[in-house]
Amino acid sequence: MLDQFKHAVLFEAGRGQPKKIAVALEKELFLHGFYKAFGMGAGPCNLCEVCAFEEGCRNPELARPSLESCGIDVFATAREHGFTIDVVRDRSDVQHYFGLVLID
Repeated sequence: MLDQFKHAVLFEAGRGQPKKIAVALEKELFLHGFYKAFGMGAGPCNLCEVCAFEEGCRNPELARPSLESCGIDVFATAREHGFTIDVVRDRSDVQHYFGLVLID
């Protein structure tokens, strides 16, 4: 699937923000004619307290897959593009959160 895209926007955002930003950017790009825009954010979906996957997603307009679930190495991708990212060893370590919107 990733081979279908030639351009992307990689961004860093605060905790809980990458998927929200990716959805908003994806929508704007779509409305500007980039109908294949596809947004993702690092980490698990946290839209619902309990996932309703078996019955169907309660928030399909907001839910997006994680970068990791699409086989993207977040550490390597972020570092390759000049972002700082390190393994979080304890709660006092700075955490970095990333999102990606694929564009073609």
